Amino acid sequence: MLRKLLNGIGYRGIDDAVDFLMCGLGTLPPLLMLSGFMVAGAVSLITMLILVAAVGMHAPPPVPPADATLDKPDKERRP
Repeated sequence: MLRKLLNGIGYRGIDDAVDFLMCGLGTLPPLLMLSGFMVAGAVSLITMLILVAAVGMHAPPPVPPADATLDKPDKERRP
């Protein structure tokens, strides 16, 4: 049900979830702390960091870049 809701509002994958959490991490705790709610800001900061770590554990690793030397002939390679 939550997945259908998130797909309905525009979130398509793990990258969108990480972007959402990083935006929240960058805005919510500083705004709370600047407003004078230091404890709430600290709790939200810790919570956001834990959520980013949890989502990051389930994210697939990035695709490695293609090696440029694979397409070159053997003559041009230097040891």
